Amino acid sequence: MTRPNRAIQRYLAVIIVSLTLVACSRVELAYENADWLGAWQIGDYLDLTTEQRDRLRDGLAAYQQYHRQNRLPDINAYLDRVDTVLATPEPEKADVDALFIDGEQIVRTNVTDVIPLAAELLRELDAGQIEALQATLAEGRETYIERLLVDQEQRAIERTQDWVGPLEISQRTQLTECVAAMPDVSEEWQAWRRQTEEDLITLLHNDAPQAEVESFLQGWLLEDAARSPVLQDYRQTSRALWRRCTHRLLTTLTPMQRAQARERLAGYRGDLETVASR
Repeated sequence: MTRPNRAIQRYLAVIIVSLTLVACSRVELAYENADWLGAWQIGDYLDLTTEQRDRLRDGLAAYQQYHRQNRLPDINAYLDRVDTVLATPEPEKADVDALFIDGEQIVRTNVTDVIPLAAELLRELDAGQIEALQATLAEGRETYIERLLVDQEQRAIERTQDWVGPLEISQRTQLTECVAAMPDVSEEWQAWRRQTEEDLITLLHNDAPQAEVESFLQGWLLEDAARSPVLQDYRQTSRALWRRCTHRLLTTLTPMQRAQARERLAGYRGDLETVASR
């Protein structure tokens, strides 16, 4: 499957990684990550013609320039706040909560930016491309859920250690307890995602207008109301749980762990600036 310009994709990937790093383990965004990332990896899901691929590349290049001027300053200001929290031995819970809230809003803004381009490309697909998209989405859903459900506690620990270095026993216990407290909505999510994919394919086969496809993508990727009550409750529960757990973990970090996390953050910021300057 053909991919658009890799430098642009790396730029977009660095953005979302940078914005979600405040939660040392990103388990709290597990199901949302699958959909947010999908908005920025549309080229991986579509079997595009050369002409379509060129338009995608040009569209993402234009967005990269727009993002550099209009979104990057806010992201850098946000990352400054993340660095301040990481440098603080006992950060206030209100400050950690604000990072979650504001970080999610920044991600929503960036995803919203690329929805028109995604909708435009989707509407151009012919019948064969639509069928290929349906198969790719289904395969991706099944692979993702299989990976998500395996060793969740260990993956949370490993991701956190990627940021702060080796964890103390008490910190590992905290993370394990947080993961265990998460509701299991995997079956509900799979059913909702499967139905959402079917609805998208129907829209495309019916040649839905641009505004309708954009509205559909907005709901799928970003709106709680587009989900079932169970998944809406899950989102609220997971947000509250991981704000609390992240604050609790941050207050236990040693000076060395905080220094390593700040160094890792600086590395991501450097990557973001490097790719943005191209």
